[in-house]
Amino acid sequence: MTIRKTLLTSLFFASGMSLATTALAQDTVTLRLHHFAAPTTPVQVQYLEPWAERIEEQSNGGIQVEIFPAMQLGGSAPSLYDQAKDGIVDIIWTLLSYTPNRFPESEAFDLPFIPTTGEATSMAAHEYAMQHMQGSLEGIYPIAVFAHTPGKIHTKDVTIEDANDVEGRTLRAPSKAMNRYFANLGARVVGMPFPQIPEAVSRGVIDGLTLPFESAEALGVLDMAKNHTFFEGDNGLYTAMMVLAMDQDSYDRLSPELQKVIDDNSGLQEAQRIGQVMDQAEQAAIDKVASRDDSKMIYIAEDAQAAWKSAADETIQEWIDNMDERGLDGQQLYDDATALVEKYTRQTQ
Repeated sequence: MTIRKTLLTSLFFASGMSLATTALAQDTVTLRLHHFAAPTTPVQVQYLEPWAERIEEQSNGGIQVEIFPAMQLGGSAPSLYDQAKDGIVDIIWTLLSYTPNRFPESEAFDLPFIPTTGEATSMAAHEYAMQHMQGSLEGIYPIAVFAHTPGKIHTKDVTIEDANDVEGRTLRAPSKAMNRYFANLGARVVGMPFPQIPEAVSRGVIDGLTLPFESAEALGVLDMAKNHTFFEGDNGLYTAMMVLAMDQDSYDRLSPELQKVIDDNSGLQEAQRIGQVMDQAEQAAIDKVASRDDSKMIYIAEDAQAAWKSAADETIQEWIDNMDERGLDGQQLYDDATALVEKYTRQTQ
């Protein structure tokens, strides 16, 4: 037995019965939903918990969803996708950028100055994934593909007021694309798991980080990083593509009636709902931070973003060239991503 198989088997038995065993033991099928974020994160409280309640109600109690946040069932955040694909858990929520190079098409949404609102960008991400990522997503049933509200720059002891302020600073960026972007601006970029960020900020290991306010608040870094840089205009600095996905075998084992309940609570409308939750949570977190006397909110006007956009253009072209080298049409992927964001931004205004 391989090491990977042994680890997966151990996790399986440690985390409870399989869907099939549960279904045989009782009338109700229990689906275990595993994710990386805190139990207080808005996506869990305002979307996943109501979604689970809808599933239970519409299935007349035939399906129950148990939510396990903060990697409670074991493993690391980058392992979440395979936990669903391999049937270790039934449903996962994860970032596709946790596994660089595995979902190359998704990286179009990681590029700088792509997103608008969480709602519009999530709808665009879902349609894009259904068009371009069916092969990459084989083995899972995508409940919703979505993206978070545009991230901002948060720093502890320095302020970022123009592109020159980034040079030489140590920043934690969320993806390969944004690492390349900040490197092009002259920053020292570091990667680290989500839970390590607060200590790194507190100890000065990093000067700052990029996250949406709602994520930064849930992580607890806004009490330390008190300088916050926004970009005015329609398009924010960055986002990341995420997926709420079900193990295909878990889905296939459901009766047709229960499959329909999952189907009715999957798709574009679910991506829109998650995006709306993120937008609302983001604004609430911004308002809360803005009311603090020790917080500094910095807004970079559109006419002062030339250097930022120049580095973005360089990063985007590097990504397009890389996709072409991998046998994908990078320009078409980028064009489709931006067109879909524009489409849903118009529709939701």
